[in-house]
Parts: sequence; C-alpha cells; structure tokens
Amino acid sequence: MKNLAVDALRNIPVLNKYYTQPEMRAKAVVMLGSSKTTEPLMEYMDLCAKTTKDLVNKGYNIVTGCGTRGIMGAAYNAARENSALNLEGKPIQNLSIVVNPLWGDENLEDCLIIGKAGSESERIVKFTKVADNFVIFPGGTTTLQEAVTLIRFNAHSAENGLKKIILVGKEFFAGLKQQYENMARMGLLSKKNDEIFKILSEKQEIVNEITK
Repeated sequence: MKNLAVDALRNIPVLNKYYTQPEMRAKAVVMLGSSKTTEPLMEYMDLCAKTTKDLVNKGYNIVTGCGTRGIMGAAYNAARENSALNLEGKPIQNLSIVVNPLWGDENLEDCLIIGKAGSESERIVKFTKVADNFVIFPGGTTTLQEAVTLIRFNAHSAENGLKKIILVGKEFFAGLKQQYENMARMGLLSKKNDEIFKILSEKQEIVNEITK
C-alpha cells in the first residue's frame, strides 16, 4: 500500500494549470474542516454532505484534501457519490490536492487529484489558485490556520480578487468573529468584516451565497 501511494504521488502534477483558469476557479468550492469524526461534529458532517450534494448538482467542482474522515470525508464522499463520471469512471467533480507525504487517511482512487503540496501551508495557497469559493466547517488548529490564512488573503486583496469565504457555525466561530470586530474597531482592517468573510449556518444560505 505504501509503495502504491508513493507511485501515485510521483505521477501527480505539482498543480494542474487547467483548474487555475478563471472560469474553473469560479465553479470550484474548497470544503475545509475537521478530519476527525466526533459526536459534536455529526450535525456539521451531515450539513456538509447535503451542501456538497447541492453544489455538485448545480455544476460546481468540490475540492478537498482527499481525506475520508470527519468533515473532509463528508465532503469527499458526497462529491464522489453525486459527481458525473469520466470514461475511466473517475468522479470529475471530486477534486483533490494532497500533501506529500500523505497523512494516511486519503482515498486516492475516487477523485481527480489535481495537485500536491509539501505542507498544509503550501496546500492552502494552492487551494486559492484553483477556487474562488471556500466553505469552512468547524475543525481543530489546522482548520483555524486555514481560515485565518484565507481571511488574510481577502484582507489584502484588491476588490476584484476577493474569494468567497464562508465560515459555517455561528457559535463555533463566534470568538473569531469577535477578534476581527476588535481589529476593525481599532482601525486595523482596511475592509469591512462582511467583505472578507461571512458566518452562516444553514444549507440554503450557504448555497445561495456561493451561487449568487
């Protein structure tokens, strides 16, 4: 199994340029969140799966890190189950960028792997190159790092370069929202908070925000 993973990584492009085109970025949604399955996350995993299904059915590509557990697994599996298939039977709307070396919980078979990165930090930068839409569910320290990195991207981008960043879970992200309100009140942000990210909780409002 390890050798198969090594061989698979060897053949993966650093980043498939096709998916960096503006029209492809506009139709891609990166789903982020915990890679762990815990009882408090079950409702978010269900919401993630349903949101992913709706977006796939509306023609969007879903981009994840290829993991099979937790929020990430919910997004991956929903994209896999609802995606159109190519001639090789690959779900063409289930896209992944993997970290090398692999974490060990990835499913490399049921997606199109469009890039690889040497670290989580490098991967989040590559996510911004292939998608204009980000939906971030509750997660641990890596998820928070990804959220803050993406918000920073928007805070320093020109208006026509902003990403849609949606944090899912008003209670979970309340502290982060408060921190950005503190920075805005002290004049430390050049944009309004709702310009650089939104916090939503319902499937339809998430889908509406992405598709509007």
